Amino acid sequence: MSDQAQPNFKQALKKNLKRILAFWVLIAVLLGGLGTLLGIYTISNYTTAIGRPDLMAAALSAKSDLVTWLVIVALVVTAYFLVLMTTGILFGLAVSLFNESPSLQSDIVKLLLLPVFLGIAVLMALVFKVQQLDDLGRLGFLISFVVITIWSLHLSPKFRLAVDLCATAATPGKANSKGSRIFLLVMLMFVLVSAVFAAVLPVSLILKGYTGEDSPEAITKLMFISIFSAALPLMPALVFYVSRADLFKRVAQCLALALLILPIVIGISPGGSQSIVYSSASLMKVRDQSEAKFLLTEIYAADDFSSDIWGAVESVRNQPLISAFPLFSFGDVLLLCPIKLIKTKLKDWPAESAYCVTTKGGKAIRMPRKPEASKNAA
Repeated sequence: MSDQAQPNFKQALKKNLKRILAFWVLIAVLLGGLGTLLGIYTISNYTTAIGRPDLMAAALSAKSDLVTWLVIVALVVTAYFLVLMTTGILFGLAVSLFNESPSLQSDIVKLLLLPVFLGIAVLMALVFKVQQLDDLGRLGFLISFVVITIWSLHLSPKFRLAVDLCATAATPGKANSKGSRIFLLVMLMFVLVSAVFAAVLPVSLILKGYTGEDSPEAITKLMFISIFSAALPLMPALVFYVSRADLFKRVAQCLALALLILPIVIGISPGGSQSIVYSSASLMKVRDQSEAKFLLTEIYAADDFSSDIWGAVESVRNQPLISAFPLFSFGDVLLLCPIKLIKTKLKDWPAESAYCVTTKGGKAIRMPRKPEASKNAA
């Protein structure tokens, strides 16, 4: 098929939208089934993360809360996706600086891939192995990266040709303007350096969700996972510029690959999925780290609560009044934990949640806070 016969982006988009609309019933059913499976998986993931998988079955019966939960999880995953793809977006932006030489962009993207990958690898090694790196050391890494990258790129005749073409296009009156060349190279280095340092963003999420041990072997393994996770988002930009398909197919390939990368990175990151549902629980107030007084009106007595864990437990109208916070509040299921555990980390909850008390939302009355003066007077 000739270039003239190929549909443009708008035409291809309309054509594929019509295809989707023709099967919208089937797609809706598939999405509904996928949503149900995702709801079961994420609730199971969260209850397992806090060491209370016994709460999952009761929580899944709250259909209205489950819909809200899925929306919150989707928002958190979207935010995670955008953070993850920051390096890839900046890398693609660097290649787009050579739009005036489109025939060479497939070669340029390959040339830029290696220095960016090496920059990410060295940066991760510094983060994990040289943790006491001062500002002078960071500056030295930055200068070294820029100098080595410029020198290595200029060894390529195709890169030099692309720079010449773009510099000439920027200043038509001055062929191969030196000022335009310098400006292009400065912009290129700025974007490439930003792409390398942006790799810290997804890695910080990986470290935040890490629930394993802190041994030297574990740190080395985590470093390689971080390098892979930070470098993998470069692939969509590579595919976009290397592919010979029309614009719509290239965009579709790029998006499909980016969406495929997301579950891969979450899957290989220790505690990655648990970190996402843990953050989602906080946003939805399923997990609410605010201290409050709860009057338990069912089953429990004040003697059931150890003072070493729960502190002083009052008895009001023959019912225990505890100081607690909700670790899991979903539907009619309520898991209250002692305020002593309010700063507990995710990795420690499987051991600590055994001290928490399970009740029904309607059987735990949140008591109004009393003014300090009233407490002192009492």
